Amino acid sequence: MQPYGVSGLLTWVLAGIVSVSFGTSQALAQGKDYRTVDQSYVIPDVELTNAKGQVVNLPELILDDENTLVSFIFTSCPGICPMITSNMVRAQPALDEIHPDYKIILVSLDPQYDTPERLDAYSKRFKTGDKVHFLTGARADVFKVLQSFDAMYEGSNKMNHQPTTLMRRPDIANWRRVEGLIGSETLIEQYELFVRRDADSTASRH
Repeated sequence: MQPYGVSGLLTWVLAGIVSVSFGTSQALAQGKDYRTVDQSYVIPDVELTNAKGQVVNLPELILDDENTLVSFIFTSCPGICPMITSNMVRAQPALDEIHPDYKIILVSLDPQYDTPERLDAYSKRFKTGDKVHFLTGARADVFKVLQSFDAMYEGSNKMNHQPTTLMRRPDIANWRRVEGLIGSETLIEQYELFVRRDADSTASRH
């Protein structure tokens, strides 16, 4: 067996690095950029305000016979929040076909800035429709909601918030949690998988 020598050894190492890098790139390209998990939540008994200026009790809004989708945005967000909102709007025709009895709740991460008037303007800007409920309220109450749904952002900068979509069925205890920025197609896919799966033995209302 011939010795590699310095140049031969270097070529062999570089080839290995390229091979590993290529394999890693392929794995990342084929992998999903979101994570799903099923878990239960205790909805805090708080009153929030919608874009029409109406006070709503959060458990009463969520705990009815409709499916519920929940996410978190703020109107001054320049990045992912418009994408979250747009994807919710684009998905609605398909969601209607899969199971039309649902509501979408978008809770503001910036309740001090996001007044009902600003939420109403934001709703009209994206033409969200009647199935989308924008909610704001007292900072303490909103933070109770974020804590209950494990949606708190790191530090004091709301720009650090991570995109999260929560789905609830009225007949089972666990919600579907989707972590990551997902497009409308993935949202539709996850909604269909969740609402059409069989209820498990732990089904109960939360």
